[in-house]
Amino acid sequence: MAKKPNRDEPQNFYFQWHITNKCNLRCSHCYQESYTDQIDLSIDELKAIADKIFVTMAKWNKKGDISITGGEPFIKKELFPLMTYLDSSDNISRLDVLCNGIFITDKIAQDLKKIRKLNNVQVSLDGATSMIHDQIRGTGTFEKAMKGIRTLVNHGIDVKVMFTLQQLNKEEIPDLIALAIRENISGLTIERMVPTGSGRDKKDAILSPRELEYTFQYISDRADLEYQKGHDLRILKYRPLWINLDPCRANADSGIGPHEELGAICSIGYDGLCIMPDASVLACRRLPITIGNLKTDSIEKIWFESELLCQIRDKRNLKGKCKSCEHIPRCSGCRSMAYAVTGDYLAEDPQCWKSE
Repeated sequence: MAKKPNRDEPQNFYFQWHITNKCNLRCSHCYQESYTDQIDLSIDELKAIADKIFVTMAKWNKKGDISITGGEPFIKKELFPLMTYLDSSDNISRLDVLCNGIFITDKIAQDLKKIRKLNNVQVSLDGATSMIHDQIRGTGTFEKAMKGIRTLVNHGIDVKVMFTLQQLNKEEIPDLIALAIRENISGLTIERMVPTGSGRDKKDAILSPRELEYTFQYISDRADLEYQKGHDLRILKYRPLWINLDPCRANADSGIGPHEELGAICSIGYDGLCIMPDASVLACRRLPITIGNLKTDSIEKIWFESELLCQIRDKRNLKGKCKSCEHIPRCSGCRSMAYAVTGDYLAEDPQCWKSE
């Protein structure tokens, strides 16, 4: 019998749900390798997976937080029927959509406003201008993404931006923060590029440990400065390695916005799963190892019986500097980055700048 979550566990459980691989873009760092809809599920099959989520959340006495994405989710006619179905359940607390912004219209924004539990729409920007963004995502995509962002903001929808940090765009961060403030974007997530999928041969595009330290320090200092100025932009620093900047501030207000924690343990095996277009399940989208399939497996079976999840949960299995780091459980490195660079998801995070 599966154990019941205890009160120290997170009360919400996160699902990143990729409803399609189909996409209108071919970003240079993309973690996908296929861009078709050949394995996509019907709306009835999607609802069957949603039912499994509802049952599991009720059994675990948790609420589900679901981010729907792709590929590009707004390509799919099933997006809004699925969101409406999820929106109707008491077992779901919030819904987000992760997209490239290009398909956003006034009509799409109006339809999104009807989803009661919609929390935000996240749009990917990989540069503060078209010069860099378009090199990564394709000619003309920056202006189209900005048009989508402005349409959402004009309709009163909360917009967040995802920025995938790599060598090509590392100098864009100062201007990107300024852009986010100027455009009334509420949050900015700066994720490290993980060389997997179509980007698996781009290991030279990731920052060195010292470059990452410098970049994270700048972001943290800039976040504090903008917060002092009264700006509302929230820069997410709830990720592995951030704690290295200042362990003493790990539980303090450390960014733009109220009480944002500095650093966090890798979420694999802790509070979420990734669902793929064919119902297969990954521990993380950037860790391409299938651990089950919701057509045949229950969420509970996957969560408690996956060997990969069990190995990563036990931090004694970690290797290199991660194994003995005093920052566990506030950080255990990124398991996806370790796997992409070394082939071993238990290896030390190759971008960590902390000495052993």
